[in-house]
Amino acid sequence: MTLERSPKKTKQELCYQCEGKGYTEIRDCAGEIQRTETCSFCAGKGYSDRQTKERNKELFN
Repeated sequence: MTLERSPKKTKQELCYQCEGKGYTEIRDCAGEIQRTETCSFCAGKGYSDRQTKERNKELFN
């Protein structure tokens, strides 16, 4: 009897840019929310895994 291993899960951490919300709030100088945008670091998921971090390093560095 052979057991198949499930694919290795990646460690998920809250996105540091949007703090797990999946979007960022764009504010004016008075602090009022003008609009919200999907977080470009986690693509709106609210968490980042190692693959996402590596891709972002390539894109933004």
